[in-house]
Parts: sequence; C-alpha cells; structure tokens
Amino acid sequence: MSAAPSARPASPPPADVVHDHSAGVRAHVTLHAIRRYGDRILGLEELLEGLEDLEAVDVMQARGIPIGQIRTWLAFYGGVGVRHGAVGVCRDGVGLVLKDGRVVTVVSRRGERRRA
Repeated sequence: MSAAPSARPASPPPADVVHDHSAGVRAHVTLHAIRRYGDRILGLEELLEGLEDLEAVDVMQARGIPIGQIRTWLAFYGGVGVRHGAVGVCRDGVGLVLKDGRVVTVVSRRGERRRA
C-alpha cells in the first residue's frame, strides 16, 4: 500500500484579491511567461531583446523588479483558470495563456495597457 503524496499548501493569494476562487490551485509559471510579462506589460522589450529567458529574468531581477510577486500573481490567476479548465485568463488587461497547468506566456494589447 502506498501513501498519498503530501500536498504542499498553496501560496496565499495576492494582496489585492477580494474573493479567492482558486480553491488553492496554483499554475506553474514558466520563465518564458515572466520574461514576456517584462516585455509586454512592463515595456522592457528593448532592454531584454536578444536575451534567453533566464538571462532576461536575471536582468529584470537585477533592476529591482519583484520577480517573486510577478510569479505569485501569475500563478494565482493562472490557477483560477486551470481550476476551471480554461486555456487563458485575462485580468487587468493582462492575458495569461495556459497549457497543461502552466502559464506559458503573457499577452497584452499594448495600446490599452499604456493608456491606463
């Protein structure tokens, strides 16, 4: 008889969450998704151009960008989508693309984000 694997408790929801609909589900966040958040949401395309994903995330971290907070935010909202079987989630103008329980990239309509 094998023992069931112990479940790791979910990270707490981001501070701005009023109603937690995740049921504790968190998506795995890829380095590519964090890098694309930097490119497309934070406007770092020129700075990160030509870098591999790991290098780009290292540059973001070196500039003081809170990678852990970005990962937590993406994991939480991606997890809500994963829980409901979605292939994508849109929150605050940020589109998360989901595949096999992972946030694989981030998209945004640049004009809409820049006007906010």
